[in-house]
Amino acid sequence: MSRHSRILGILAVSAMVAGPAAAQFNAASLVYVPAVAHNEGVSGSVWRSDVTIVNADTTNVDVAIFFISTGIGNNSGYINSREKGLGGREEDGWGKVNPELADIPPRGSVTLEDIVGEYWKSERGGFSNLGALVIFAWESGTLTEDSNGTPRNILVESRTYNETTVWVEDPENEGEFIEKPTTYGQSIPGVAWYNLADAGALGEGRDFTYQVLVGGREDDRFRYNVGIFNTSDPQTSLRLFIDPFDEDGNPILDEDGDDLFWTVFLGPLGHIQYNQILSTLFGLSDVRNIVLKITISDWQSTAPPENTVPTFTCYGSIVDGDSGDPTTVLPSFEYPYDVDCMWNPESPPEEEASIRNEGRTGGGFRPARRPPLELPPRGTVPR
Repeated sequence: MSRHSRILGILAVSAMVAGPAAAQFNAASLVYVPAVAHNEGVSGSVWRSDVTIVNADTTNVDVAIFFISTGIGNNSGYINSREKGLGGREEDGWGKVNPELADIPPRGSVTLEDIVGEYWKSERGGFSNLGALVIFAWESGTLTEDSNGTPRNILVESRTYNETTVWVEDPENEGEFIEKPTTYGQSIPGVAWYNLADAGALGEGRDFTYQVLVGGREDDRFRYNVGIFNTSDPQTSLRLFIDPFDEDGNPILDEDGDDLFWTVFLGPLGHIQYNQILSTLFGLSDVRNIVLKITISDWQSTAPPENTVPTFTCYGSIVDGDSGDPTTVLPSFEYPYDVDCMWNPESPPEEEASIRNEGRTGGGFRPARRPPLELPPRGTVPR
């Protein structure tokens, strides 16, 4: 190989390795889907969610799924027993079973259509048909009665959509039209546990304790919905601040000249969606290019410090007021991807606990290196 060719090859490889903007790091053994539904919307729409799971590992994997209903209180009871989950093998103790979730081969995939309506709608009632999913993956054959099994990586993608009809030209009769079934909706990727906003991820020159949602708009054409999911361990509650900024980057002020903000309290695994958040919470109308900053202010936990993992994720949805068609707004950190933040294995447990106890005011930095949740063993785990 010539020197010129070798340099071109190195540059090409460098471009691929250094390109998080072109690809996402979403593979993990614990994945959160921040919004799924089987519920009624405006104008007679009925929203439902399909979820696709892909084995991103080198061995066969099994998967278990837990549905967390919308609610700001303590939702940890939804995940304290295998009987609450959907898995692939009845002998593992899952309350709901779909054999397709067992022995998924490498790069194999499974799609569960209308997952909430199919597995949870009948037992939760109307209000609870909006929520989130927690999905675990492990190597097939390694799960025991009291363990997680050997963690393996999966990718998850969800699509939430409404079924409707459109009029199209009849191919057999020129000039005539027929009604044809169709859908519209939005995709939301699963969030790997290491991509969560983390209360301990605060240090010099980097702050991953908050996320921003961009492009907020509410006027006579669009409305803006926002959801937040407390993805912490099952014993940790969060207090979060939502701060709106205008298109010039300035905090939006109230009539007294003070910064507008909203405080959210979410119990363990709490989930909430604010419809038309800009007008409902902040009294804003006919606005666009609004940035929302969502920050962990503080937290409370009944767990020991070494087991406390305060984290969250969020999402936005810009909805066309006439068609009802939504566009997903994914959360962003305002700092570039940081390998030490996500993957540094050096911080010992006692240091992690100390940093978490200090919280935002301590200035410590704890790499987000430990999943907040574990699979429950057989039986019911007290919360």
